[in-house]
Amino acid sequence: MGRYGDPIDPMAWEKALKSFQRVLASGGRLYFSVPIGRINKVCFNAHRVYTPQIIIDTLNDMDIIEMSYVNGFDTVTCIERIDDVVYTHEKNLDSIPDILNNGTTGLFEFRKK
Repeated sequence: MGRYGDPIDPMAWEKALKSFQRVLASGGRLYFSVPIGRINKVCFNAHRVYTPQIIIDTLNDMDIIEMSYVNGFDTVTCIERIDDVVYTHEKNLDSIPDILNNGTTGLFEFRKK
């Protein structure tokens, strides 16, 4: 986003995720966190906020294992894979706090196919 003198590249986030996906071995795990919210947006000169689905869609060679978000000192599970079946907890996804549209901390676990 040009914040540290680097060139401005609106798609750098996607390139970084694709790079993680590319170098990970088959069956390897990827754990990371990003700001999430109900809408995708850029918080000018600070960070981006992502919907969970755009992260999942971008990592198309990966299986989602779990997605949750931080709520105070706890986490709220929104998506989880149990015995190779993906369960989506719509109520929890709908309750992602936007905190004035700046998002909250989303936690992701993926496995390379």
